[in-house]
Amino acid sequence: MRKLMLMVLCCALSLATAAQAGDVLWFYGHNGFDGEGHDDIQALLESEGAVFDLDGGSVLPDLSGYSLVFIVMPGFFNAADFFTADEKARLSTWLTVGSHRVVMIGEWDGFYNGQAVMEDLLAAIGNPIIYEPGAWDAGCAHCNGPLGVADPLTDGLDHICYAYTATWSTSAGVPLAYPESTAAPGPYIVSNGTAIPCIVGIGDGNVVNDLCAHLNAAGGDPDSMEFVRRLYTVTCGGETLWGCCLPDGNCQMLTESDCDAALGTWYFGQNCGGLDCGGVSTEQETWGTIKSMFR
Repeated sequence: MRKLMLMVLCCALSLATAAQAGDVLWFYGHNGFDGEGHDDIQALLESEGAVFDLDGGSVLPDLSGYSLVFIVMPGFFNAADFFTADEKARLSTWLTVGSHRVVMIGEWDGFYNGQAVMEDLLAAIGNPIIYEPGAWDAGCAHCNGPLGVADPLTDGLDHICYAYTATWSTSAGVPLAYPESTAAPGPYIVSNGTAIPCIVGIGDGNVVNDLCAHLNAAGGDPDSMEFVRRLYTVTCGGETLWGCCLPDGNCQMLTESDCDAALGTWYFGQNCGGLDCGGVSTEQETWGTIKSMFR
């Protein structure tokens, strides 16, 4: 009887956990490339209270519940795998909310041969950032270059780790950080210069992936980690995001006005990691603790 009860409880908890929506999406579908790892950025954002979802599917999933979406090198394995009109329309609609941000992660020319897929998507979802490959990825130890135009995502930071790759065209985007090499013709991290839609371009995955360990808790770069925290907690317009408990029991990092529009309860000064919105979660209970309930 106890085994049966445990099996029933286990299944119920598994179903409840599956229904708990994430608020950060790491999308490497559309033949994207995630081969340099996401463990460090996942751990960093989860320490801020994020629920981190991974999706490598062929179609951009339903974006309901997400406030931050990373799109990682789409088209890498198939340069003809473009996003559909429906996917572009759904992402454009999602970006009409000021608390929603999309971060496009590219790579250096010669390695990332699918950048046309990213450019096509960018052109469809708002003031586009144009991917402009050049130079090359010169390595990981480049953390002392000057910053470009002041921006809420980088204000007060002395540097952000980056390599020498030239990435996003200044003709269509506002530069946030430049490569150290004066020979490299473009900025490394940019925003699209608007609060809505909020689009951030990262020209090389080394900024956020595991390969260079810039975000590693044991010895990463403090400014790079702060930059990623701001991606989760600050809008492109500079508004701070705090936890919003939604009617379905989930939590999202939203502005007060966006939380009100979603009929949620906004908690100034608290992120989702410190809130109990009434949703079902098993993260705080070990399997041993659950079993002890039936002894």
